Amino acid sequence: MTATMADVAREAGVSASTVSRAFSLPQTVRADTRERVLAVARRLDFSPNRTASSLARGRTGTLGLLVPDVVNPYFAEIIKSVQRRARAEDRALFLAETGDAPDEAYDIAKAMARQTDGLLLAGPRMAQETLRALADAGPVALIGLQAPEIDSAYAELPTGMRQAVRHLAALGHRRIVYVNGTRTAREPGFRGPVLAACEEFDVQLVEHLGPFDLTFDNGMAAADLVPTSGATAVIAHNEMVAHGVACGFSRQGRGVPGDFSLVTVDDTFMARTIHPALTAVHVPIDRMGANGVDLLLARIAEPEGPVRSVALPTGLTVRASTGRAPAGPA
Repeated sequence: MTATMADVAREAGVSASTVSRAFSLPQTVRADTRERVLAVARRLDFSPNRTASSLARGRTGTLGLLVPDVVNPYFAEIIKSVQRRARAEDRALFLAETGDAPDEAYDIAKAMARQTDGLLLAGPRMAQETLRALADAGPVALIGLQAPEIDSAYAELPTGMRQAVRHLAALGHRRIVYVNGTRTAREPGFRGPVLAACEEFDVQLVEHLGPFDLTFDNGMAAADLVPTSGATAVIAHNEMVAHGVACGFSRQGRGVPGDFSLVTVDDTFMARTIHPALTAVHVPIDRMGANGVDLLLARIAEPEGPVRSVALPTGLTVRASTGRAPAGPA
């Protein structure tokens, strides 16, 4: 039979409320009494109700994670890394999908904030003033996005994007199309580095295509626009779009990398499992998610502490989807 709080109280010669406080508010119990209670609890293999104990401290022991799209492999990998880290830190995790509508995402975030100790927002679509309002109301950390005055773990994109353009330039590509996703929060961090790298390596960035929702179907649609651009290489915003672009080219009777080279960003499992395997700007998603949890826990422990940001390095992983630029028009 499982031991109860009453069993521990009887064996230790104290009240049940003292047993409760020994676990939930140990500083309120005399040291010798607390040690006696804990010794009896160990002997009886008693574990307190963790939810009740957390509530007594004004904490739930849970963290909230909000992502725009659980199907997107990028967010799926963030969910895995956050859950792993939260479990290691003895925290439960609530997950919510917010979609792309900023107002709905804000309402979901406010509701979840009332049930958790803090919020992790991965790739939020909300405006910065909305994010600031959430951070002012309680502990918040961002994953995959940097915002002023909010704790954030994000990918340092310029290095990886520069390597991607340099790689394409070395293969003889002189015109590149960038298929963008301007509805995503990280878009401002993409186009600037791409433009700077194109200028550095004497490559022309063809007027970028988009904005597109980041889906396979929209990648297919983007592929229809590439051949008339004069470009010989494509940089896609993520694997879902890149996969659609590759399939769109195949439908046209064109090949990757024979007719067009293709580079993606994020480097999730999808980049390695489609054919040809995708050259990718690698984002350390696992570390980014774990750092987000650490930042949030630090904010919960120290609400008035300094704002912290963790910029994680990116780099290019070359695979089969990039090759030498074709000699003539695709």
